[in-house]
Amino acid sequence: MKKIVFYGILIFIFSIGVGFVFSKLWVNQKLSDANLKVVGDELHFLNESNKNIVEAKDRDEENLISNEVLQASAIEEKILPTAEFAMKKVYNECGHFKFEYAELPQELVNLTEEELEAYYKDWEIEEFSPSKIILTKEINSLCDEHFIIKLGEKYVQVFHLEPDGNLVVYETTDISREYLPEEDIKKLEEGIYVFGEGKLNSVLEDFE
Repeated sequence: MKKIVFYGILIFIFSIGVGFVFSKLWVNQKLSDANLKVVGDELHFLNESNKNIVEAKDRDEENLISNEVLQASAIEEKILPTAEFAMKKVYNECGHFKFEYAELPQELVNLTEEELEAYYKDWEIEEFSPSKIILTKEINSLCDEHFIIKLGEKYVQVFHLEPDGNLVVYETTDISREYLPEEDIKKLEEGIYVFGEGKLNSVLEDFE
């Protein structure tokens, strides 16, 4: 009985040894087929030309990935139907600007930035995204928000300052000259410059 156990153990050990040798030979054969060898814990190429081929292949794969990323980033954004649309006029002579939101024209839907630029040749694109468009245009004149308040024969009048410098009657108020103090009359005879309709209404209220 002891002999059987002893021989069994020997056979088991021998089987492990044979398996280890064959596995080592199989690994070496695979490395040889791949032109690789093990040096310490590192793999090295047996043939330098094969190393160059592998490195070139790796570079090609990296370039392919880079090209795919570039192509994805190069996809042009297009205007959505729900995009905000605004036009900004900048008046050079006074430095003011007029900002107006408007409904997005249907013909602009799905246009790229380049196509939008071609569509509005006289405008510059200040902001472009699928959800927001702002166009800017410079105008060589005064804006239409300049007013002069003056005293007429009987009532206070508002004049609009035109781009050419002329004054055009904008409004004749019901503020009577006869009820104004001398200080206000003097100011109004010289003329009071006002910018913006909001400020205009505020100044007129001071004389009422």
